[in-house]
Amino acid sequence: MDVRTKYLLDYPKFQTSFIVSCKPGHSEITILDIYESGGYQNELEIMISQEGSIYYLTIYPKKDKERKFDNNKRSFLEKIKIVCDYISIVYDNQTIDYMRKISESVYVLEREFRTLIEIIFLKEKGVNWYKHLFKNTEREKKRTINRDKIVELLNNPLDDLDFVHLKDFVEERIKFSSSSISDKLNSIEGLLSSNENIVGTRKDIDELLSTLKEIKELTSTRNTELSVSTLYKHITSELADEWDELYNFRNPWAHNHCLMTKSDFVKYETLAVSVLKKIRTEITLLSLLYSKEDFSMSGDKIRLSISRFSSLGTSFCRMKLEFKSKDIQQMLEVSDATYVDFIEILRILTEFSGFQNHNFDIKYIQMNPFITGKIEEYGRELLANSELEQKLDENLLELEELLKKYNGNYNLRKLEGTAFTLKKDVDKYLKQISHEITQLGDNHPSE
Repeated sequence: MDVRTKYLLDYPKFQTSFIVSCKPGHSEITILDIYESGGYQNELEIMISQEGSIYYLTIYPKKDKERKFDNNKRSFLEKIKIVCDYISIVYDNQTIDYMRKISESVYVLEREFRTLIEIIFLKEKGVNWYKHLFKNTEREKKRTINRDKIVELLNNPLDDLDFVHLKDFVEERIKFSSSSISDKLNSIEGLLSSNENIVGTRKDIDELLSTLKEIKELTSTRNTELSVSTLYKHITSELADEWDELYNFRNPWAHNHCLMTKSDFVKYETLAVSVLKKIRTEITLLSLLYSKEDFSMSGDKIRLSISRFSSLGTSFCRMKLEFKSKDIQQMLEVSDATYVDFIEILRILTEFSGFQNHNFDIKYIQMNPFITGKIEEYGRELLANSELEQKLDENLLELEELLKKYNGNYNLRKLEGTAFTLKKDVDKYLKQISHEITQLGDNHPSE
């Protein structure tokens, strides 16, 4: 099927179109008076067309006034609302851009989160993990109905839960802890001690029954024999709260609301970045660092590594790129790295050196950190490449520029003499301490 219809023509980034109906005694003249008296002539262009009692408006910023468009749009709407009894947005071009960006992020966020949950339970409980532990037909939607037959070949059990129920999954499974039952028992104790008459009122009894039901559900969760805190290092109650909040922020996108403001989008983006970072850290621990403290590769003059560290009960990953350029030790360190950073450095070094692996392309590795054997094979061949070593001596500035192009936080620094030795020693001791803390946590689980 050849679909030639364009959903959208090329459009400017800043433009908002309205439908309005004025209150009795007001008209297009009133709206234009507000436009002029409000000082918008130097900020906004306006177009109006009338059809009976309905007016169609489009506003957009004058040249070089784009940065003020959000505030001017809000201010103009507030003023015309006084004389209009009906205002609706037809199109808001900024909202279109925000929606597109959210669309791109939602697939990655949900896919990586579902994959993380799926892999850990698949490893622990086998192929029937979902059926045995979590299946709930009341919440599930059959995703194979009226779909291409290829979908029927797939399991992906968490795809039967939409975002809101994935949120519930997080709250129910992740927020469980030994203190949860203790809190509920304390609640019952409080209800009983506050009433001299043990029989109590119907309301008191209902509260007790409700609390007992919650304890029963928590106990049922505990009977899965899987303590979330021992499986995950970042899937915590904090992340559950963030995921819940993220659900609310994505609603304007999910329900195609007419307007998403810059403030709405920034809140969503900030939270999405935080959530994705935690998920990707967990995936890094489950893939590159599964059953190991360090994942590394090296050539004669260069070494790339990512290591597991623990601090205050939380595991994180530290990445280091170390090499010599004209006998001077250079280092790039990222203290809160994920598999994305690690593979990105491989891509940067590939581009920098012009290296080619005829078996596979590095870009096809980046979305699957679980193929660790191929990542290691590619990295070892890349770092052992003589052309890379030569370019590190001759074109260090080019590498620095390339690193900053990919990520503004990728900054090389020199390590010479005592500073280099001291850095090595500190890293060694920190790693040893982190390892001992991790072992203590494993021997004394919190739940």
